[in-house]
Amino acid sequence: MKHSVLIALLAVFTLPAVAQTAQPKKELTCYEAYKKEFDERGAYTVDDGKYTGVIIVVATADGTDCVSGKVQVEGGNVTNIWLQYEDNTFEFLERKYVGNKNPKIVNGITEPLKTTNGETIYVIFVDKIKPKKKQLKKVTGPGNGF
Repeated sequence: MKHSVLIALLAVFTLPAVAQTAQPKKELTCYEAYKKEFDERGAYTVDDGKYTGVIIVVATADGTDCVSGKVQVEGGNVTNIWLQYEDNTFEFLERKYVGNKNPKIVNGITEPLKTTNGETIYVIFVDKIKPKKKQLKKVTGPGNGF
């Protein structure tokens, strides 16, 4: 009897600990994945001009979408944004913004651009990410036939 009570108590205390460690990892959004890479590798400076092939991130409470686009950069800030469609045409992103309308580019990604309808927009300059750092070539031990 004492053993069954002891086993029951042990199960009550150990099962929650096991259940907590078995939770699946949260999948990164496209923005979070790019942000992580840029934080690790860094980015080259984004000069003034028009850039195609950038990623426009539109984040809402419902989720995050990443789409291709182009932007105009002036003085280190994004001044105009266009979204790209499947037929390779572009449409100007027209929104009403809260606060700064020309976000600054920091490490290849703009500061957040907030809209009046609750969107947060980022521009990611994927062509400006620095290459991965060189890794040392690892070797194994001599093995049995040495």
